[in-house]
Parts: sequence; C-alpha cells; structure tokens
Amino acid sequence: MEALSVRDYRNNLAASFDRADRGETVLIRRKNRIYTLTSVGEEDLMITPELQKRIDEARQACQEGRCISCRTREELDSFLDSL
Repeated sequence: MEALSVRDYRNNLAASFDRADRGETVLIRRKNRIYTLTSVGEEDLMITPELQKRIDEARQACQEGRCISCRTREELDSFLDSL
C-alpha cells in the first residue's frame, strides 16, 4: 500500500476521507514517519458495560488502597524503574 505525501493528502482531503469511510486504510507520509487516517465509529467512543465494570473495579481498588500512588515525578520514575 502506498502512502500519500502530505501534499497529496492535502490536495485530496475529501477523497481520503471517503476512502477511510469505506474502511480502507489511508497512509500519510510526513518526513520519515507514516500515519494512518482511520474512521472512528460511534461505538468506538462509547463506554461499553464491560469497560464500565472495569472502571468501577479500578475505582473501588483505589478507594480500598489497593493501588500505587505516585505524587512526584521521582516517585513515578522509581516505580517505573522497578517494573
């Protein structure tokens, strides 16, 4: 699959969005990096019951003290280094 240059992407915005709407992967090359234009459906923006359950469980764990809190950058760096 060929990536569009930023110039080609800018000159063909509508066509690029139409391709993404049809489910095609649109690649855009900028300097030495490649990005993708992806259509996001409404279902991708919703909190599902399963996700809400996980959120609620995480909140409960934090309220019960079953979590790790980092209040400073140093604490965070130390925690991440320990992983």
